[in-house]
Amino acid sequence: MVYGQNFIPEPRTGHTAVLIEYKIYIIGGDNPSKTDLEQNPESDIVYLNIDPYENYDSWVNIQSQGLRLPHTFSHTANIGGINQDSIFIIGGGHLYDEKNTNYFYKFDTNTNELSVPVIQGKAPSTRIGMKSVSYEGKIYMFGGRTFTLNESDTIYVNQFDILDTINLNWQVGSLVDSPVTLSGYTATLVNETIYYIGGRSQQYVFSPMTEIFQYDIVNNKWSLKKATSLDNIPGPRIGHSAVLYDGKIFVYGGSYFNEVAPTDVPAKKTFVMLDTVTLVWSIPPLGNTNVPKLAYHTASLKGAMMTLNFGIKVDLPNTIDHSNNSTYFFYLKFPFIRWISIPLSIDISLQPSVITKASNTPTEAVISPQNMKTLIVGISVGSVIVVLPICVVCTRIIIFKIKKRKQTKMKRESTNLEGQDDDSDKYPIMHQSSAHQQFEPQQLQQQYNSDNPPTINE
Repeated sequence: MVYGQNFIPEPRTGHTAVLIEYKIYIIGGDNPSKTDLEQNPESDIVYLNIDPYENYDSWVNIQSQGLRLPHTFSHTANIGGINQDSIFIIGGGHLYDEKNTNYFYKFDTNTNELSVPVIQGKAPSTRIGMKSVSYEGKIYMFGGRTFTLNESDTIYVNQFDILDTINLNWQVGSLVDSPVTLSGYTATLVNETIYYIGGRSQQYVFSPMTEIFQYDIVNNKWSLKKATSLDNIPGPRIGHSAVLYDGKIFVYGGSYFNEVAPTDVPAKKTFVMLDTVTLVWSIPPLGNTNVPKLAYHTASLKGAMMTLNFGIKVDLPNTIDHSNNSTYFFYLKFPFIRWISIPLSIDISLQPSVITKASNTPTEAVISPQNMKTLIVGISVGSVIVVLPICVVCTRIIIFKIKKRKQTKMKRESTNLEGQDDDSDKYPIMHQSSAHQQFEPQQLQQQYNSDNPPTINE
């Protein structure tokens, strides 16, 4: 495996993200800055370490044992197995291996072994654009569409497949009262019910955000519910993400297009939430509303922290690369949702062994090392948080500054998408309320384990 300073993952869309403990496994995807012919014939499996006590926010490139994963995108992947420590990779699009029609792999997170398990029953046909939910050892997958180079030739599928990852057999779920077809949606598990939001049923037929299809796992029953809004209904979308926190489904990003304007544009209302009881849409209380307009990304939730990975920035001009080269962290606790952006090339771990030079990737919201002292002084750490003594934190930050000052600056190779000056000594800040508040790295780490974050001085 390649750790920390030696590895920076490529940007991607059409990937999957599976959270196991403190690792977000990123599987496959297309590099949006490359043509089809330039794509790697093999997909990688990497993970982002969000363990607050070791190599936090570091990327690891997994050199899988056994089989190699062919170039795979727009697939689905989810957790399964007896110990819930395996990832099952299902379907997707494949540019270089059209002979294989049943793409199905199992990745063992303990041994890093990739294999093709023997599954009893009839395997479903390979398709793209479907999401999955894992519940008590079974993975539920609905809809999707066939992969064709010409989208007008694609077939939208009305199919509901269930994979029993413990007994290793295929099953089918009820289609009574289900959507006729649906692709590019999100599937979110709320107790024992799956909420299906957004997506499209044909190339230019988008599902309105007022329609919430629900599947009752226990009773194997579908129903259609109507959502309302305190304001305007959020715009229809595909390529969005959704996580469940505190009884609300937080839906982020996505894109929209139609026959007249077939190019992706940001979905109306980038960040919205649905109350799972009242089915009322509303806007989360963001202190800083200038959130990135992402699509075809992934979202993972640990505690109250939502992590957004990769995708594209839909609002950028077509003349520049749309790739998202930052990781976004949203702390979903009210009264104000704070967020931070960290470029893929910056390692905020306080471990001296993995600190590296900030690369040429532009940052979104940053602070210079001259203000690092203010960063420390401006934060009072609550007495309930005693994970690390303050002196250790300060010492490591000083080491961080010394190491970075010794590093030579490199000429920026990529276009600065955010219009900021080139500066290798940059550090991200958290957004809270109407002002930009500084947020020390160790506090960001502790959000994964604490429902009561440290106090930030105004």
